Amino acid sequence: MRILHIVNDADTGGAQTLIEQLLRVTRPGDEAHLLVLLSPASLSSRLESVATSTTYSGMSRKSVVPAKGVRDVLRLVKKHKIDVVHSHLHQSDLINELTPHGRPRVSTLHSSLDVSSNPVAKVVWRTVAGLSGRFEAVVACSASAKDFAAKLGYRFPVNQMRIVHNGSATASAPAPEPSGDPVFVHLARFAEPKDHPNLFRAFARVRERVPGATLVCAGHGVDNDNRELTRELDRLGIRDAVSLLGPVDNVRELIRTAHAVVFSSYHEALPMAGIEAIGEGVPVITTDTGDAKDLTVDERAVVPVRNSEALAEAMTWYVQQSPEGREHMRQASWDRAATEFDALVTADTYRQLYVQLL
Repeated sequence: MRILHIVNDADTGGAQTLIEQLLRVTRPGDEAHLLVLLSPASLSSRLESVATSTTYSGMSRKSVVPAKGVRDVLRLVKKHKIDVVHSHLHQSDLINELTPHGRPRVSTLHSSLDVSSNPVAKVVWRTVAGLSGRFEAVVACSASAKDFAAKLGYRFPVNQMRIVHNGSATASAPAPEPSGDPVFVHLARFAEPKDHPNLFRAFARVRERVPGATLVCAGHGVDNDNRELTRELDRLGIRDAVSLLGPVDNVRELIRTAHAVVFSSYHEALPMAGIEAIGEGVPVITTDTGDAKDLTVDERAVVPVRNSEALAEAMTWYVQQSPEGREHMRQASWDRAATEFDALVTADTYRQLYVQLL
């Protein structure tokens, strides 16, 4: 079986991580090809190492007419005798819908909110929804992502959409808790729904109670060149305690440095970085949005959205537990990843879908 995956870019994100897992567990004799609409980025080397072939269209984020992507899809389908074309994220979905490649089309929804950053992107979302009847299968990564499709007006029958949780490789045992002062890690691109201001306000309160605590933020656009973020850190007086790393190519390595991974979003589906965190046995503290609470193992680790005081309380509560209490949560987090978010199960579920379509 030969699958072509299409994704917008090769930066760190839930869609890219899912694709990496699907590429990594390809069965003997199968082929998994990858088309990236933009140019090489932070995850390129990892994706290229597991894909049968990788192609970059070299489009820009502002491209309105997706001619390059369409041409590349047609060329790759013919060259590699592709059986199924599977797209991720709405620009890639649009190209999959518009390209007359004659193969079954699959889409995975990774979002529970339209986070389009400009009017053109919003038109793309609506167009994808209107043309979604061209897909043979639409998969939602969580229940909230499926609900979002219904709200957006997807023509593909919502009652026929499948929910397949993103899976991730689980470590052989929970990672040991780092020594020293508490370290919180936040993994999200720079986008309004990720609510970095809420996170920073919460962390400022944590610092008042746990002076040695530090916060590490990673994601596209989350770096020291982002004046909006650095001004907020300066205003709160916590810039010396917060690291802004931008995209990172080894999320797991960063996660293992954390006492806990924090999500501060006011809109989220099921964050892939959270699945990777519990796969290492690192507990998740999150706002109650989408299905993010499914990653937690204690109700005190789930707080209302846009409530920085509640988020600060949860972060402080976690690090002020006894070592035995934190160790229990690390083990429980790892157990949840192994039983509910196994990468092999996810890959096998997708493969069964491809077989059914063929």
